[in-house]
Formats: sequence, structure tokens, C-alpha cells
Amino acid sequence: MKKEINGTTSRPPFKKMKTWIRQHSILTFLAATAALLILVHFYTALFVPPSKETVWKEVQVTDGMSFKAITALLQKEGIIRYRGYFEIIGRLQGISRKVRTGFYGLNANMNMWEVLEAMRKGKIIEYEVVIPEGYNIYQIGWTLSGTPLLSDPQQFIALVKNREYVRSLGVEADTLEGYLFPDTYYLPKGIKLEEIPKRMVQRYRAVFDDSYRDRARTLGFTEGQVLTLASIVEKEAKVDAERKLIAAVYHNRLKLGMRLQADPTAVYGTKAWITKVTREDLKRKSPYNTYRHKGLPPGPIANPGRGAILAALYPENVDYLFFVAQGDGSHFFSKDFGDHEKAIGRYRSNKKKANATKQVKQ
Repeated sequence: MKKEINGTTSRPPFKKMKTWIRQHSILTFLAATAALLILVHFYTALFVPPSKETVWKEVQVTDGMSFKAITALLQKEGIIRYRGYFEIIGRLQGISRKVRTGFYGLNANMNMWEVLEAMRKGKIIEYEVVIPEGYNIYQIGWTLSGTPLLSDPQQFIALVKNREYVRSLGVEADTLEGYLFPDTYYLPKGIKLEEIPKRMVQRYRAVFDDSYRDRARTLGFTEGQVLTLASIVEKEAKVDAERKLIAAVYHNRLKLGMRLQADPTAVYGTKAWITKVTREDLKRKSPYNTYRHKGLPPGPIANPGRGAILAALYPENVDYLFFVAQGDGSHFFSKDFGDHEKAIGRYRSNKKKANATKQVKQ
């Protein structure tokens, strides 16, 4: 029976409590469910990749592209789910201020943090290109054509022979031969052809500093003459320890007005990879052939490394005028022609014996 208070009827206190608990339980459940859904949403957005399949895509960030546009492109390619979160976090982390241009290799199996990290570190697609010491422009062209960066080596060769382009890089020469520093380069996909030699020249400039120029002037050489001599030393030297000795021979010959008679100069421009220099090669008419012309060639015949450049600048203090190969990469050095002829005789004799032994074994 309901109880009347001041003419009104009220429910028993325990029934009110039961209703209140029921209502608040529903609200609590709804709030907990909503919170859980929000947490799942955030977790999915931040840590769950858009796809379980590893499908790699190349996403290109171009020069001047805004971070908003980059984010939209990533969403369009299916690399990220929610562009809003990606853009906000990218801006908070400072990534948005400078994203490295280039092609990024990304896939939909990466979570948002991994994509952000790739952008932060500028992990674009790059190709490793190794330019050995002593490679000439023809060899470099063929090396580059072995990568996706260049299809036709003649494009590179024509560019580095273009006098206008050469001068635009601050090189006072007819070609970039000698100025393309041998090194390991990491070249990004999509790089313009003009940028490749430019990087090599910049690397050269970092090596050939003012101290090198001062030493060249002390010797009475120009920078180009140092590189020309260094390129010959690089082509002749097979053993690092002999570079300064070979450089000394050429310095001594130049002082005496003797022809350098360097075999690699006789075939420059005709044989990219020198396997053998013939007697006919030594007679070839070419301004580079030091068997026909006195003094240094008109320019470098290859691109020397630091060791060969230093050898040209600081030759060994010896009076050698001749050297001949011994068959194992090393050379025999001599002061007069008589000793030189004997060394040649020994080399030919040893070569005949080696060939005879080889034939017997076969």
C-alpha cells in the first residue's frame, strides 16, 4: 500500500535506488562501450596496417609538394587509412616542414608510424653506383647504363663532353674527364641526368682543396695538368705503393723533355676497357698519344682517385726514368736505358716460360 506524504504519493526508497542504478548502469555501459570503440579506432589508425598483403608501391614526393598533398596521396594509394591523424602527428613531429623529394617504396602492410618514420628519415629509393679509381667517362657511362638511372651510355658521354655544361660546373676544360671523382654514390630514382656528373664534380671539389692547388703552383703545374698526370699514374699503377714511383718517372721525363711514352695514352678514346696495347696502338695519331707527342696530353685520360692525385703532387724523390711490368702487377724501375732493356728481356723470358708451363699443364 502506497504511503501518502502531504497529500502526495511516493515510491519506497529502495525502488528509487533500483531505478537510478539501472539508468546509470546503462549510461556507464554506453560510456564504456564508446570509450572502447574510440580506443580501438585510435589503435587501428595508429598501429594496424591498412592491409595484410605486402604490395609495394612507389610514391613520389615532388619538389614543392605540401605535406597535406603528400598525406592525400598516401591515402589515395592505400598506404594510410586516416589522413587527418597522419597529418596532425606529422606536423607535431616536425616531419611536415621538410620531406625529402624522391620516390618512396611503401606498402599497405606498414602501420602509420612506420610510414611516418620513412618520411622522417627520407628513405627514398636509391641506387648504389660504384665508380672505381681510373675509370674514364666511357666506362662511367656504361656503368650507369647498368642501372635503371640511364638507358643509353652515350647520353652521359655526350653531356660530360658538352663544353657549355662543363663550364656551368666551374670546370675550365673541354670535358669533365678527370673531374668525376671515383667514389660510391647513392643516386635517387628519378634524378636528372645533369645532376649525376654535378655530384661527382662536387665530390672532387671537396678533395682537391686549396692545399692541393698551392702544391700544384709550387710545382709549376695547373690544376688540369695535375689531374692529367694523376690520370696516367692511375692507369699505370697496379700496386698502390708504386704510385709515387711512377709519378716520379713522369716528372723526371717532363723535366728532361723526354716523351712520357705512357701506353694508356695511346688508346684513350678508342678502348674504354684496356686489355692490351698493341704496337699499332702506339703509332696511332692522337693528341693524347705520348709516344708521338712530348709533354702531357691535352687533358686527363681517366678520373684519378686521391692516391694518384697525391702521387702527382708529391712524387718520390728518385731519379728513375723507366719502368717495366714484371707480370704480377708490380714494376721494375731503372735509371738508364741499358737496365731498362735488361728488365724488358727478363719480363719477356718469364712470360715465355709461364706460357710454356701453361701449355704443358693443358
